[in-house]
Amino acid sequence: MCLIFLRIDFLKSYKKILSFFFLSLLAGFFWWTLLLFNTFPKKIYVNNPSQISGNVGIIVLTGGKNRIEKGVDLLSKGYGKKLLISGVFMPSEIEAKFSFEKEKYELFRCCVFFDQKSRNTLENAEEVTKWLNENKDINSIILVSSYYHLPRSIMIFEKKIKSSIKIYPILAVQNNNFRKQFFFHLKLIISEYLKVIYTIAFIR
Repeated sequence: MCLIFLRIDFLKSYKKILSFFFLSLLAGFFWWTLLLFNTFPKKIYVNNPSQISGNVGIIVLTGGKNRIEKGVDLLSKGYGKKLLISGVFMPSEIEAKFSFEKEKYELFRCCVFFDQKSRNTLENAEEVTKWLNENKDINSIILVSSYYHLPRSIMIFEKKIKSSIKIYPILAVQNNNFRKQFFFHLKLIISEYLKVIYTIAFIR
C-alpha cells in the first residue's frame, strides 16, 4: 500500500516537473520570437551599411535565400574590401551565375574567397577566424544571413572571434512573406530556437 502511495506521489512530482519544463520552453519561445522580430531588427541589425567604417570584410553564411546575392551586392557597392562565402556550395556555380556581369566577375577574381569546409554555424565561425588571421587588415565584418539564423550566428561569432573585430549583422532579405509560407517559417523558427538553447548551454 505504501508503495502505491509513493508511486502516486512520484507521478505527481513527475507531472509537475514536466509541466514546468514545457511552460519554460513555451516562455522561452515567446522570448525568442520577440527577439527575432522586434529587438534584433530594431536594435542590432544594420540597415544602412554606409555607416560602417574601417577595413571591412563581408561574411556570407550559405544555406538561405538571397544570402550570396546580398553579399556580392554589398561588395560591388564598396561596403567591404573582401568577401568570404562560407558553407556548403559549388564555387563554379556561383562564379557562373555572376559571370555575365563583367564588374562582378572581376570582383570574384580579386576579392571573393571561398570556405567549403564548414558544415554548420560553429564551423563557419572557426573558419572565419582562420580567414581573419590570414587577412589581418580587416578589423570589422559584415555578417550576412537570414532572419531566423542571424541571431544565433551573432551569438556564436561573438564567442569565437576575437573582441577587437566588430560585427555588423545584415539581413539577406528585408521583407519575408510569412503568410504565404507560414508553416515553413514556423518550422524554421522552432528549429532555430532549439539550436539557440543548445548554443547558450554548450558552446563556449
